[in-house]
Amino acid sequence: MGLHPGLRSSISSNRGDAAIAGIDSSRRNSMDDRSSINQIITQAGAGGGNLSRLLRERSPSLQPLHGPTYSTDPAAAATDAALPQFDSSYIGSQRVPRNAKHPEAHDEYQQQQPQSSDSYGAIKQASGRADKHQKSQMHAKGQYHTDTQLPEEREPLLTTQPSQCPTHQQARYFDTDGPFAHLQRRWHTALDLAIWPLQYIPAVVLGLILNLLDGLSYGLIAFPVSIPVFDKFGPVGFSMYMLSTAVSQFVLSSGMSAFRGANGSMLIEAIPFLHVISTTIVNNVGEELPDRIIATTLASYAISTILTGVLFFLLGILKIGRLVDFFPRHILVGCIGGVGYFLLQTGLEVTSRLKLDLQWSVLRQLFVPNTLGLWGSSLLAALFLRVLNTRYTHPLFVPLFFMAIPAAFYATTSALGLSMECLRATGWVFELPEAGKPFYYFYTLFDLWNIDWHSVGLTVPTMFGLAFFSILHVPINVPALAVSTDADKIDTNRELLAHGVTNLLSGALGTFQNYLVYSNSLLFIRSGGGSNLAGAMLGLATLGIFFSGPAIIGYIPTMVVGALIFHLGLELIREALIDTVGVVNSIEYATIVSIILSMAVLGFNEGIFLGILMACFFFILLYSRRSGMRKAYTGSAVRSTVRRQYAQRRFLDDVCKQIQVMRLQGFMFFGTINGIEAYIRNLLEQRQWQENPIRFLVLDFVLVNGMDFSAAEAFIRIRRLLEAREIYMVICGAERSSEVGHALRAASVWSSEETEYVQTFASLNDALEWCENVLLQYYYLHQAALAGTHVPQNYNYTFVTTPQPEEVNIYGSSPRNAMVSEATQSAMTVSRSGSSPVVRVSPSPALAILQQAFHDLDSGGSVDSTLAFIAPHFCRDQISSGQYLWQLGSPPLGMYLVESGILRVYVDDGSGMTEAIESILPGTVLGELSLVTNKEYNTAVVADSDASIWVLPKKAFDDLCEHKPAQMLAFIQLSLAYSAQGFKAVTAYAFCA
Repeated sequence: MGLHPGLRSSISSNRGDAAIAGIDSSRRNSMDDRSSINQIITQAGAGGGNLSRLLRERSPSLQPLHGPTYSTDPAAAATDAALPQFDSSYIGSQRVPRNAKHPEAHDEYQQQQPQSSDSYGAIKQASGRADKHQKSQMHAKGQYHTDTQLPEEREPLLTTQPSQCPTHQQARYFDTDGPFAHLQRRWHTALDLAIWPLQYIPAVVLGLILNLLDGLSYGLIAFPVSIPVFDKFGPVGFSMYMLSTAVSQFVLSSGMSAFRGANGSMLIEAIPFLHVISTTIVNNVGEELPDRIIATTLASYAISTILTGVLFFLLGILKIGRLVDFFPRHILVGCIGGVGYFLLQTGLEVTSRLKLDLQWSVLRQLFVPNTLGLWGSSLLAALFLRVLNTRYTHPLFVPLFFMAIPAAFYATTSALGLSMECLRATGWVFELPEAGKPFYYFYTLFDLWNIDWHSVGLTVPTMFGLAFFSILHVPINVPALAVSTDADKIDTNRELLAHGVTNLLSGALGTFQNYLVYSNSLLFIRSGGGSNLAGAMLGLATLGIFFSGPAIIGYIPTMVVGALIFHLGLELIREALIDTVGVVNSIEYATIVSIILSMAVLGFNEGIFLGILMACFFFILLYSRRSGMRKAYTGSAVRSTVRRQYAQRRFLDDVCKQIQVMRLQGFMFFGTINGIEAYIRNLLEQRQWQENPIRFLVLDFVLVNGMDFSAAEAFIRIRRLLEAREIYMVICGAERSSEVGHALRAASVWSSEETEYVQTFASLNDALEWCENVLLQYYYLHQAALAGTHVPQNYNYTFVTTPQPEEVNIYGSSPRNAMVSEATQSAMTVSRSGSSPVVRVSPSPALAILQQAFHDLDSGGSVDSTLAFIAPHFCRDQISSGQYLWQLGSPPLGMYLVESGILRVYVDDGSGMTEAIESILPGTVLGELSLVTNKEYNTAVVADSDASIWVLPKKAFDDLCEHKPAQMLAFIQLSLAYSAQGFKAVTAYAFCA
């Protein structure tokens, strides 16, 4: 796609290679292309200096112009006089003056001052070091910038030294103080500047050959020559091709592109669309009006180019070029395969001079001996090239192969005694263009008063299809060329702007679309053309071909053009149908094949439209296969991080199965919401309901990034379904102002005063805590109903309407109530069996709370004795709401026992913000780990309400450890066992949620 015919396979093998050596050095150390003679003289120094040496140092690839130096400064003049004179007839291997005028004096000079910095080599060395130091300083300051940075490890594909001017064959001596010294310096500078571009001639010649091959291959088929109206339009297409290529080359070389030496060319893949435009106009106007057809076709071509330029320009100026990357690549590959099929068909039509159709008469004419030889020889040459290209992968091999075909062809026909008239009559050589037609002949065909604007309107959809297809090349060719040339910081939007300008200019001049060609640019740069000056020279050479006219066409064998077209067609077909095997999945491969077939049967616009439709359909199909639910589990697997009393934990262990958590993910749309709705309905089926009745459905939206209207409506149905079963729908992880939050609020799936069955929380931990608190309300209500007591007043979580104790059916009227009743009786039984033993002395007030906290760790009475030992050392304290119990990084102050109130534990999330990770309820212990380990606190604890606490001070703890080590060891073991219980809940939430 976008590659020169025949270069795809050879270039792709070297795709990651670095660019040629010396190009970056020549570009960075050389004069800017826009420098004037006065600027160069200024850089040489106040006295002028040795300008030839300056040019040598700025361009190592040029041979130096030898001669004496000039300076008005006495010190500089003395230094220059000490240098031996130069003679270009001797080429030295070292960086020293080449063949001094007097070799003996030169040797004597070298012996006398072997380390002198006045020698040319030392001056060059010092200059290089100074230059490197200056550039390193500029890099450090951020002042040195190049658009492309080409490495210096590779030798150029083609290297040359410009020939020496005859006037420089002998040394020249000038009087530095003479009246003409200034003019002499300007003369030498002008002479050096004249020789400067010679180093780029080999690359320019190679680029011109590539442009000629492309122009002969694709310019000749820019108009459908199989239609009688356009059967003589091959030369017209060739001229328009050359003009479009020259315009592109000048714009890219003007500095608008970041690549120095970038090659532009007509967009080859546009040819199928151009044929569709021509065919549409012919069918609408009628072949009996050829002048009207031609004028309308040329106007439509120009308008389509302008439209493409406008689209390029808008993408670049708005800096939204990255949007093109979202287009599915397999759709583009299918379109490329369709272009390959079109090129194969066009190759047959060009070589056989037949309009292909599914008719027996046309098929029979294809196998007439002469016609078979015409297209068969071209196809065999293309196939033979592909076989050779598997062995010979050098980038120059393909151009040389096609340059050898005309030589072999004319050698064979000359040996057979065939005349040019005979070859043209039988179709083996293209006919000569009509004599007397100027290079601007195609402009004479424009007739604004004869344009059928209705037919132009019919081609607008094709124009948009062509523009859309054109913009897909830049995000592919530009990064590929940047990788191949090791260019840094390539701005795609800048390249889009350059493409917009060149296509607008090309359309204004009435020619075709153009773009940056990856393969031609890479070959041009590696051949020594890595400069905007080289690109401009190529543009001038291409423009020269345009001005010379298409007379060359009359001497080109059709086999050359046919082989080129067949070669690129086969290459594109291989990219689409062979290279993608094993790379894309079966659905994407089926899409590629369908696009190629639809383009072949229906047309290019239809193929692109079908490809987009199939991409949308298969995207929905593939994405709907991905579950919108990341994980589902019950509250038994993951609990909130709240520290609770043992009786509460025991109760929740039995009833947390009534909490069902569903963690959703991705984008919720009609393709994924159906699976979620089906899963919820399955939970409510009778058999599932009897085995695992649920009271809370927690939907976590933290991983959901969007929701469409269909998904929002589905959640309305889910809410009604849950409310009918008296199941709370708990929403968490969705911010109110987010897209998901807005969609849920619009669907009335959000907490409000209208219904208590929809609750909303910021995080999953908050949602689980709320569900557990509601279950604990049922626990205390059932406990009160069984024991005939009142509900505890210190438990202040009353978020939902709950029945009064006398309304509670302790025998359970549903699977959920039966589970709660059984769990309540079990927890009450454990509480009675674990009641505190009768003590003979008055116990400490903290003992009852300690026994409540460590109740589940009792193993044969040892716990009670340990707690009775430590309880008298606790001191009572009060903290207000919002007060810190401790802060992050503070040293441990003691161990705390919560009697009443609620505390919150906060951690630093790494961004300077704090996040609540745990709630501390009455009857629980905290601070034990830091006290035992004597480490600073890694959390902060704040009172969420006024709280009453008991504190074991650190001083008392240390004294007891010193004087009562046995008892304190038992207490420390008990404290660590208590901490392990808390770690279990936190670990389950962190890794299982």
